[in-house]
Amino acid sequence: MLRGADSPTTMTLDAAFLAVAAATRLWAEIEQYQSAAISGTVLRSVRKGRFMRGIASSSPALPDWLAMALVAAGYWLASWLGDQLLLLEQGMDSVVWPQPGLALAAMILLGWRVWPGVLLGALASEAWRWRTTLDGMNWLPPALGVAVGVLAQTLLGAWLMRRYFGRRNPLDSFSQCIAFNVIIVVMTLLGSLIGTAALYFSHLLPQKELVSRLCLWWLCNGCGTLLFGSLCLNVYHQGRSRQSRDVWYEMLAYFGMVTLLTAGLFVWWHPTVDTTYPLDMLVLPLVAWAAFRFTTREVLMALLLIMWLALWGTRHGGGPYLGYSAYSTLVILQTYIGILTLVSLGVSALMSEQRKIKAELSQQQERLEQQVRIRTLALEQSHAEVLALSRVDPVTGIANRRCFEESLDGEWRRARRLGTSLGMLMIDIDFFKLYNDHYGHVSGDYCLREVAQAIRSSVRRPQDLVARYGGEEIICLLPDTAEDGVIYVGEAVLEAVRELQLPHAESTVAPYVTISIGGACVLPRDVADSRQLIEAADRELYRAKQQGRNRIIVAGEDQRAADDA
Repeated sequence: MLRGADSPTTMTLDAAFLAVAAATRLWAEIEQYQSAAISGTVLRSVRKGRFMRGIASSSPALPDWLAMALVAAGYWLASWLGDQLLLLEQGMDSVVWPQPGLALAAMILLGWRVWPGVLLGALASEAWRWRTTLDGMNWLPPALGVAVGVLAQTLLGAWLMRRYFGRRNPLDSFSQCIAFNVIIVVMTLLGSLIGTAALYFSHLLPQKELVSRLCLWWLCNGCGTLLFGSLCLNVYHQGRSRQSRDVWYEMLAYFGMVTLLTAGLFVWWHPTVDTTYPLDMLVLPLVAWAAFRFTTREVLMALLLIMWLALWGTRHGGGPYLGYSAYSTLVILQTYIGILTLVSLGVSALMSEQRKIKAELSQQQERLEQQVRIRTLALEQSHAEVLALSRVDPVTGIANRRCFEESLDGEWRRARRLGTSLGMLMIDIDFFKLYNDHYGHVSGDYCLREVAQAIRSSVRRPQDLVARYGGEEIICLLPDTAEDGVIYVGEAVLEAVRELQLPHAESTVAPYVTISIGGACVLPRDVADSRQLIEAADRELYRAKQQGRNRIIVAGEDQRAADDA
């Protein structure tokens, strides 16, 4: 059928083609902008060993023609299924439209390259819808206008979400959820305006029905985009569900309760005019349960189940919406689903944000506890090193006097408690002052260190202690050692120092370094104070020096020799 140049059909076609051309230019500019912005992101992701889904996927990207074909086929299939399953009555619109939500998710996840698939899918679904109503090619102007509206809203929504959310899940926090809802409202309003305008200029929509048709279109479009778009994005971002067996049991019980309650309200309940009560919001606590116990994906699945059961029950004469006209019932159902979805997504976003914050706090606490443990171990190690250094003489490398006094106090109490003996050797290097004057203090320190190490190598029991007592004096503490043992250890120490053969030109005893030793042994139960043991060993050391040095004398040795004689 030929029409004049100024006919409404020609004007609608021209406007549609201009809109498609504008959309093409917009897509080209956005693609150029995205390629410049994404190249750096992809490079950084590859350098860090991470890959972004969709733009930089770990799997090979689909060819453009295949991606566009899949999007177009998916859009048409979603539209056909919606007309079959989500209709309240024949001849009316679906309660919600799933295809705009799928188109938005495809544009976000697969990139701007799939916009022709969205346009072709919308054009095919509208052509299928108008094929029995309009003759010839009269279906093309309204179908093309609606398809352009779908493409415009999808491009706007994808651009806004990429700008404000990037690759993040828009339902991970409450503030992002609010922004996501606002974006859905704005983009679906744009698409609804373009679609209703296309129908009006095609003389398929009377002017008096323009506002009501716009509101109905907006509710169908917005609810469907919000529900199905959120579901697709959450399934993508959350991936495969990995739950424990108890959680699966809880989920099974939860969806069973949702089914029973929703079926009871909308399927099995057939109220009269006097018994129509607003019981539809009784399902809200169950949806809140999913938000508190599960993820947003389970919340959206519960909403889909509630929506389908409510629609099926209302279609077959059940539920609280009886007594209204078909149009009013459709609007009430759409409003109910929209309010339920908004509230549920808000609560779920709050709980997701809370869980995320709790996980971050738990990780921070774990890192802090780990740092505290590391710092504590470091402090303990430093304390042990400082304590060890405070108990070691820096010149000789053996225990210092402080360590000796602490060990003597402990061993004295132990020997008194057990009734054992405690021995001691007081050792002095012969003519050490003359050695320092002749060889120098550096050589004197070397001599002192060598003598101390030789003494320590001779005292081999773990409980024995060799310590520097002061100047050139070295003391040995010998727990559980009788007089014979003191003599034996003293002779071994004396011989070990002689074997060093350290030259000593100023010594009148021998041409090498020698030592004098005084020994003592007591039973702490019979002696009042440990100082008596030190004084006894010191007296014997003085006697050893008086008797010619380079020897050992032990307290009581002379008396024992006289007794033996």
